[in-house]
Amino acid sequence: MFNKKNNYIIESNPTRNNIEEKKLKKVIDHIETNIKDGLTEEEIKILLDWTVENTRRNLEQYLGIGINDISLFGYCGFAQSSSLIPLEKYFKVTYNNTMDFPYVSEDIKHAFGTITFPQKTKQGIIQKQYLIDITLRQFFTKLMCENPKYQLDDNNFLIYFMHPGYFMCSQKFKTKKSIELAKQLLKKGYIELTDENLKIYIDSFIYSSITYNNPQMINDIQNIDVEEYKKRLKKSKPFEQEYDEETLRQNNCSLELNTKKYR
Repeated sequence: MFNKKNNYIIESNPTRNNIEEKKLKKVIDHIETNIKDGLTEEEIKILLDWTVENTRRNLEQYLGIGINDISLFGYCGFAQSSSLIPLEKYFKVTYNNTMDFPYVSEDIKHAFGTITFPQKTKQGIIQKQYLIDITLRQFFTKLMCENPKYQLDDNNFLIYFMHPGYFMCSQKFKTKKSIELAKQLLKKGYIELTDENLKIYIDSFIYSSITYNNPQMINDIQNIDVEEYKKRLKKSKPFEQEYDEETLRQNNCSLELNTKKYR
């Protein structure tokens, strides 16, 4: 869980957002009174920045340490619940697990989520979808990406394998888009859920899963249609029951969309 800043393959310090209270209150008032006319791009950004920052503050309170000093390994379920619960009252969200996708190993299971906003445009209201992953940093440590190797413990549990960060950023696999996606997720905690972004994101977990037991399948992954991934972005139970809503509230985590955390 604990990793020094220089232990990551790319710069990964999160962007911390001090949300302006007046702007946040205005967005909340809009949501609660007239959401049918859609949100502006700026309003959507405010909500996304708020839920990411709120989750990061919840994590720091729960762990008792600044998140810049840790990889957040093992806390994806916490972040998933903390980021989605405050917004699912107003918007469609999905609780997702990489295990829901083809070939992904149980050893590499990871929680993330999506949220869909009604965005106001000149052409009318469109449904704008975003992927939220606040703990992806755990897959970008030098230990698991710079010197890729595989090792099983005495119970055949995979303790070393090439992490998804390797497939987004290594010389062999990286693209300009995969680097941009990685940097945005590590810093902001969310990305727009385009077909290209979804393909890069899920592919990295599949590559990480199949290369230790069936390396010849690497080329086949590129042929998986992104529509298959989109079908699997469905509503499911939160990833870890130990981090359900009741548990988070018992630990004084903020799960309400309001301005209290920023006063």
